[in-house]
Amino acid sequence: MRFSFHQTLTALLLGCTLLISACSRTVTDDRFPPYDNTEEVKAAWQAKPDLYRFRTPADLPPNLKWETGLDYPDMGSPEAKKGGTFNYDMPNYPSTLRFMGPDGNNTFRSEHYDNIEMSLLSKHLDLDTWIPGLANEWAVSEDRLTVFFRLDPDATYSDGVKVEVEDFFMAFYMSLSKHAKDPFRADYFQREFTCITKYDERTLSVTLTKPKPDPIYSANMGPMPRHFFREFTDDFPARYQWRKMPTAGAYDIKLEDVKFGRSITLTRVKNWWAKDKKYYRYRYNADHVVYRMISSMDKAFEMFRQGKLDLFSSSAQLLPPTYWYDKGDIPELLNGYIERYSFYNQYPRIPRCIFINQSKPLLDNLDIRVGLHHAFNMEKVISVVLRDDAVRMQSAFAGFGRFTSPNLRARPYDPAKAREAFTKAGFTKSGRDGVLTNDAGKRLTFTLSVGNLPLYNQAALIWKEDALKAGVDLQIESLDFTQLFKKAAEKKHELVLAGFGATPPYPEPWQFYHSDNAYEKGTRKPKTETNNFTQTANAELDKLIDEQREAPNEDEMQRLCWLIEEKVQEQASEIPTWEVPLYRYFHWRWLRWPEGGNFKFTREANEAFAWWIDEDIKEETQKAMREGRSFGEVSRVFEQFRDPQP
Repeated sequence: MRFSFHQTLTALLLGCTLLISACSRTVTDDRFPPYDNTEEVKAAWQAKPDLYRFRTPADLPPNLKWETGLDYPDMGSPEAKKGGTFNYDMPNYPSTLRFMGPDGNNTFRSEHYDNIEMSLLSKHLDLDTWIPGLANEWAVSEDRLTVFFRLDPDATYSDGVKVEVEDFFMAFYMSLSKHAKDPFRADYFQREFTCITKYDERTLSVTLTKPKPDPIYSANMGPMPRHFFREFTDDFPARYQWRKMPTAGAYDIKLEDVKFGRSITLTRVKNWWAKDKKYYRYRYNADHVVYRMISSMDKAFEMFRQGKLDLFSSSAQLLPPTYWYDKGDIPELLNGYIERYSFYNQYPRIPRCIFINQSKPLLDNLDIRVGLHHAFNMEKVISVVLRDDAVRMQSAFAGFGRFTSPNLRARPYDPAKAREAFTKAGFTKSGRDGVLTNDAGKRLTFTLSVGNLPLYNQAALIWKEDALKAGVDLQIESLDFTQLFKKAAEKKHELVLAGFGATPPYPEPWQFYHSDNAYEKGTRKPKTETNNFTQTANAELDKLIDEQREAPNEDEMQRLCWLIEEKVQEQASEIPTWEVPLYRYFHWRWLRWPEGGNFKFTREANEAFAWWIDEDIKEETQKAMREGRSFGEVSRVFEQFRDPQP
């Protein structure tokens, strides 16, 4: 999962002092002397022959059934046109261009890595089936422990270097190295994989430790280009802070296009190796994608109206209703220069919750936590602030299909039940301001930290007002998302409103609820830089999570997911807020989309890069605006993937 907030901005000041070479990927910084790990890496591979295996084609199993995944419908529109510049906003500037290690898991990671970089295989976004990526053939062993891949001979990085089998060996080496300072990634590689094997220059395999419901899902990975990471060593996070890895995907970032604190531009790779390949030929159409830092949504909307941005949407799946209903009724929309789309998707919902830090005083008490659940008026926020466009999220595991328990229900707002729970915790007296106290005079006061967006601030004011009816004094702390993440990651919060980007096919509770991510081993010192914002450390839950991570089939996966979800609800460490079954967006009419609007398994409007810029329509639109001509309002709703309504 990917945390949905931008992270620390302090590195920007450092980044501005770096000397960036426009003609190479080298960042000149006297702190980092030249380094070459080539021999060191080879020695590491040789030292662990059971992990890094070198074989010959004769060692391949004889009866493998190789697949190509070319029998499915293409993705995108044949009408798509190449060229143009797409302009979009980002609310904060990223603190690094690394995709792993400290701060690497920020929201801009999707824009420069998750949505761009190619793995061995990819998923068809309408069918959820496997399709070619860097590999154009693959097979699964009879015992379903090993997945074999053949690299596409055309696969090439943006710097012209061919993708090699050893680049996936490098992915193992770096992910397992303490130099990466990425404990989640290291744990995953240690737990999931037995070995990686090279058979020839095109063929490799990845062997899992145990059978999985879908072994391809576990074995699929992206490369780490050896030539780029030859300076990988103990100073990796700082040395590679602003070095952009060459991509095998459609877009690259040139160092001169990193305008610190202002913008980052992606440039379409000239003669991209997959530009004519099925599933990719009608996507990634714009020549340039410019992300401009605009911290204010109001300012972003005004720039959008001026045509300086091509799309106005929300990475949180739901535009604030004030924009959709009130500010959206603008002349540009009524005249058809701007169009308004709603798209119902099928995707795990963002687990947007109020996370309760159980390491803080009082919050380690179950009765206090249960009382807080009943003290937050989610229903009123959904009705008043969200105008009933959202529904109450029943658990933080929503949207995973059969792996989401249908039996869970969020605790409703109920001041009487809240006070009943607080009474059990010893808070029986009410002060003159209505806040409950215990016999020691301790007030029931907590700080709620939220991101500084109008929607969240409005919600927080409602929660504060209605929590007082339950005897709780909520102090609201509105922070920019960089500060918010830093506080939560350092486990200094009491209550924090946060959301994580969930991905299919299964919930991943280990990073959120396992004690490995709560405290430093053998201590009660909170473990920082993890996603366990609730500081959950429960031996019974640990056991279930460990079993879930090793589930051999989907039936067992479902059983364990449901048990985990029920146990999480019992401990009342997070308060589910809302979820939405669609995403909405405004766009200028020159930004064109496939006939169906988008793909079924997408979370945001622009992430699949199925859109394109039509320069002829752009010229036509601008001329009509000058002449006062109207195309008529266009508001479309795409419901082909909507869940059946009761």
